[in-house]
Amino acid sequence: AEDAELMELMVAANFVAVFLGIETPDEDSLKLTKKFQNTRKPLLEAVETIHRSGLRVMSGFILGFDGEKPGSAKRIVEFVEKSAIAVAFFSMLQALPNTALWNRLEKEGRLLDRIEDPGGNQTCLPNFIPTRSVEELANDYVSCFWELYEPKRYLARVYRQCLLRKPPPHKSKFQMPTLIELRALATVCWRNGFKRNTRFLFWAQLFSIFRHNPQRVISYLSNCASLEHFIEYRQIVRDQIEGQLAELNAQKAKKKKPMAIAS
Repeated sequence: AEDAELMELMVAANFVAVFLGIETPDEDSLKLTKKFQNTRKPLLEAVETIHRSGLRVMSGFILGFDGEKPGSAKRIVEFVEKSAIAVAFFSMLQALPNTALWNRLEKEGRLLDRIEDPGGNQTCLPNFIPTRSVEELANDYVSCFWELYEPKRYLARVYRQCLLRKPPPHKSKFQMPTLIELRALATVCWRNGFKRNTRFLFWAQLFSIFRHNPQRVISYLSNCASLEHFIEYRQIVRDQIEGQLAELNAQKAKKKKPMAIAS
């Protein structure tokens, strides 16, 4: 965001998107994790600068940092919506073997062995004991997916992002769409423009982009296609996280159950 020339060159070279490891909008957590590069410039301002250059911002967020304050989901949701980031990815913090985090948690006796794959899977509880309750953390995590990929809210972000991004510096030559592309377009228009209850919003946004920033129509439709995945995936995340919480609570209850004394 601080290098206007680099962004201009990227757009000229047909880069269309960048991924930002924002991690969290909480400055204290960023400093704790030594992500000082994310504190040099206000994050909202930085994202808007990148959008206005013509690049589309995708971002990653992590929940579960030490000292994380309650309400992290609300703060992340507010940030994503204010910044018009359409696609945001989430994970609960996982400690990877032989890292500084792993070694510190091991010394503190906080590592757990219940997670078979601590590789950042989006459907895994943390593989360590967090500084706040795992139930609260997991509920915040599910809330991020559930709220941000609600169709109306998602489309609103996509629309704002498309209007923010300036048109590409050169127009591509018209090419006849393939049969696969036509089928994909028909599917997107059918599901968003007729089947879903956001159909009026979809058509209003689509025609508005045609009018105000027509070269971003393809980007809008592509993001609408991605919504099909996110609607399904947020349910998968919810089901699996809630299932793991139920299993964890059952294990806790079993440990607390008094042992029968043999007569």
